[in-house]
Amino acid sequence: MTQRTPRYCFWSVVDGHYTRMMNTVVHSARQVGVFKDFHIWSDQPVAGAIHHPTAKFDKAHYLFKFMFLRDAVKHLNYEYFIWLDADTYFVRNPGDVLAVLQGSPVHASLESDACLSSNKRPDWWGCPLPKYVELMREKGVISKSVFNVNAGFWIVHHDVIDGFFQLCFEFWHHCQNKGFVFTEEAPLAYATHMLCGNPYEHVLRATSDVWASDWTGCHADKLPDAKPWLFTDYFNGERYLVSPAIVHAMRSKRVLLEASASI
Repeated sequence: MTQRTPRYCFWSVVDGHYTRMMNTVVHSARQVGVFKDFHIWSDQPVAGAIHHPTAKFDKAHYLFKFMFLRDAVKHLNYEYFIWLDADTYFVRNPGDVLAVLQGSPVHASLESDACLSSNKRPDWWGCPLPKYVELMREKGVISKSVFNVNAGFWIVHHDVIDGFFQLCFEFWHHCQNKGFVFTEEAPLAYATHMLCGNPYEHVLRATSDVWASDWTGCHADKLPDAKPWLFTDYFNGERYLVSPAIVHAMRSKRVLLEASASI
């Protein structure tokens, strides 16, 4: 008996030049044979995507991602929803992208362990690493390691959206009350720890064949290619080889924008 493939879509929320960059994202996916639906909330249509017109939205701390998930995305007829930032590029077909879930209802690529004695960076978003770990512990994280994330790629199952949203905002407000105002990344890391079951199955080292963030600019000012490259751990500086199908091309925004003009 053939196993049914769960229904999933990619989605994002953009405006201005990020809308034009999203043209490049969708085009790169189609070029490598990815034909899943892209649902884009934006001020202008994106070629190859399902357009949801949206007015100006509050971008403070990037928490709008969670608001759109709860208030709009949840009503789409899919089992899983995959968020992508606008500075993303597909260099090959990722195949079964849901494999990174490992049976979990959520996934975000857990990057760096804030508990390591080898860490060279003392803080994350202005919060000392020991304090970040303490904040996570105070809200129920019990794993030996406590990780950060990059919020450019994450997956949520339809049935846990409300609980996911609640966890994210409970943690964000908990941190705010303690004097630390994070972006969406800390609450995303927290919700992932709480819902994923085994966080060690979601570390970047185990899932980098699907997605990784080029935060150091290995592909700076050019479109990424399919060649392996060295990822640098954000906290301790350790480098290891990655070869993601989907690249968060953070330092390639200009060329992603320029490429959209020819689509």
